[in-house]
Amino acid sequence: MSCNDKCCSPKYLTNVVSHSWRGQEGPLFPYLSEQLTAVTGYVLNNGSSNGSVLVQFLRGGIAGTPLPFQLTVEPGEYKSFTIVGIDAVRIDPDNNAATGELNMAINFHI
Repeated sequence: MSCNDKCCSPKYLTNVVSHSWRGQEGPLFPYLSEQLTAVTGYVLNNGSSNGSVLVQFLRGGIAGTPLPFQLTVEPGEYKSFTIVGIDAVRIDPDNNAATGELNMAINFHI
């Protein structure tokens, strides 16, 4: 039996997203694709921010349902994540003067 018959892993393509955000709310990563497999990254809330931010992960596009897994990131903190089956990320600073960045590596199955 050759490797092509049974034992090879699927091919993956990685895309990196780096986004600075400033006191905004709304989807930052709307991407609809059946090829999306996993997203790994972190969210940073700058130390100069005046409050926490809520990070939600959605399935079904920007109007989709938030998953039960969400992150609350306080000023000066960052939190990392690895999650499967999402296609949008929403950062909500809850009317706080918050700034930070979102960095993600997105794995697509090809």
